[in-house]
Amino acid sequence: VVKCLVPFHPDDDVDNRLENEAQVKALYDAVQVSGHELLIEIVPPARLPAGPDVLLRAMKRLYNLGIYPAWWKLPPPSAAEWPAIDALIAERDPYCRGVVLLGLSAPIEELARGFADAAGSVHCRGFAVGRTIFHDPARAWLLGALDDAGLVSAVRRNFETLIDAWTETRPKQLSAAAT
Repeated sequence: VVKCLVPFHPDDDVDNRLENEAQVKALYDAVQVSGHELLIEIVPPARLPAGPDVLLRAMKRLYNLGIYPAWWKLPPPSAAEWPAIDALIAERDPYCRGVVLLGLSAPIEELARGFADAAGSVHCRGFAVGRTIFHDPARAWLLGALDDAGLVSAVRRNFETLIDAWTETRPKQLSAAAT
């Protein structure tokens, strides 16, 4: 899988947006030739206005350009945004493997709310976060406030907390099948 983080916003400056689109299209064409899957991580630039439809419009724009990633990696959409995202994927790309949620260094509690918001989604498959799990423990370890065992314990605790938060939001039949 080729992962590409795209600082993409449908209302970005036209020149910047067109350059981003051309680069993503070239990458998409390359992975089609190489046989790899493409995961597109959309992170709307913070300098541009956020809105409830930014992710949806960004995804639509990439689909309109003929870009069909195997995976989407998105900042957690609200519960109200999921039905439109699910409908877009179902309509435009029935072969899409789904959406994974990214963390952007968000606190565990904030990600847990995002997991709950995604509970009704048919396309949300999981989460792929790093900094939320290891940033604070690694910083403490580098400052000498944690020893190696403490680092491992803190990272494990953070990861297990996220796993529990994810599992609690999944329909019971899916959770039972996973055990």
